[in-house]
Amino acid sequence: MTDWAALDTELEQWDAASITPRLWWRDDDAQAVTPALKRLLQLSQTYSVPAHLSVIPEGLQPDLALRLRDADHAYVLQHGLRHINHEPKGLPASEVGNTRDLTSQKDDLQQGWDILQTAEMPRLLNAFVPPWNRIGDATRRLLPEWGYNFLSAYEGRGDAAPVKGLTHIDAHLDPIRWKYDRVFRGETKMLAMFLEHLKDRRMNAPTRPIGYVTHHLQTGDDIWNFSDQLFAHTRGMWVTIPEMQKET
Repeated sequence: MTDWAALDTELEQWDAASITPRLWWRDDDAQAVTPALKRLLQLSQTYSVPAHLSVIPEGLQPDLALRLRDADHAYVLQHGLRHINHEPKGLPASEVGNTRDLTSQKDDLQQGWDILQTAEMPRLLNAFVPPWNRIGDATRRLLPEWGYNFLSAYEGRGDAAPVKGLTHIDAHLDPIRWKYDRVFRGETKMLAMFLEHLKDRRMNAPTRPIGYVTHHLQTGDDIWNFSDQLFAHTRGMWVTIPEMQKET
C-alpha cells in the first residue's frame, strides 16, 4: 500500500545509505499578494522549504516585491511575459514555442526581465520557466545568450539535451490533474509518483533533484494539506536553485 508509512520507509533506506534526496519546490503564476500566496509563504516558512515563485511580469503588482522582501526563503523566476499563447490553433499552448519568430520571443523576454528588475524583485534569479511548461528547441538553446542560466519546465516536455551555460532541471510532481477540472490527483497517486522517483534516484542517481510544482491560485485545501504533510515528512531535504546549480 502506498501511504505515508511507505514514504517514511523509503526515506529510511536513504538514511541507511548515508544519502539525502534533493527536493525542490516551484510554484507558478505569481503576480500579486493573495490569500493563497500568503498561505504558500507561511507553509514555506514553517518547514524551511525554499519556494521558487515563477512570476508573470506583465500585470505584476507592487505589493509582491514588498511582501517578498520579508521572505528570505522565496526566490523569483521569470514566467514568460504575459502568459499568453502564440501557437497556431491545434498545437499545444506556448508563449515561446517552435512556430513563433525568435526576435519577438527575445524582445518579450527582455521586456519581462526589465519589468522584474524595475520592480526590484528580491532574490531574482536568471531563471526562466516557460508558460505551460513548453519551450521551442531553438529558444531553449538561445537562453544563455539571452542572459538566462537556469531553465525549468516539466519532465517529458521537449528536448532536455545539455545546453552550455544552462542548468535545466524540470519539475516532476504536479498535484493537479489539469485535464479533469483541475482537481487534486489524490494522496495515494501523488505518493506513488514520489516514491517512484525516490526509488529511481536512490538506485541510479541520488544527486538528481526531484521537483514539486504547485499553482497557488488553483490550489484547494486538499493540495495544501498534502503539501503540509509532504514537507513535514521531508524536513531538511529541500534545496534552492543556487544550491542545485553549484552541485550540478
